[in-house]
Amino acid sequence: MKADAHLAKAREIQASINVLKMNGAEQHVVSIVEMVYGVAQHLISYGMEQKYGKHLDSHVGLPRELRLLDEDEIAQKFERLDTLRYGRWYGKQGNGKIVKECLKLLSDIERWAIK
Repeated sequence: MKADAHLAKAREIQASINVLKMNGAEQHVVSIVEMVYGVAQHLISYGMEQKYGKHLDSHVGLPRELRLLDEDEIAQKFERLDTLRYGRWYGKQGNGKIVKECLKLLSDIERWAIK
């Protein structure tokens, strides 16, 4: 997938997140967290392509690749999202505080990717 396609896909998913937020984030925690994770992957791929001329089309190995590029902070943020996602997807954990944390992490990743 080309960089612009990653950005377009991120924007499309972000629009869906906004719909769910308007309909009660508390009722859609698992879906929102999962979509935030997907948006983060696309934004990181876009940012890596813009900054380094390469990217991964998968989350597999993404933190490692970011660290090889000295992007430790973004790797940590993505890993935190992965942890939050895992707890929601496979466990029974979930609340609005988690949505806020995920959206904050996503905002940080987006700021990095777009600048």
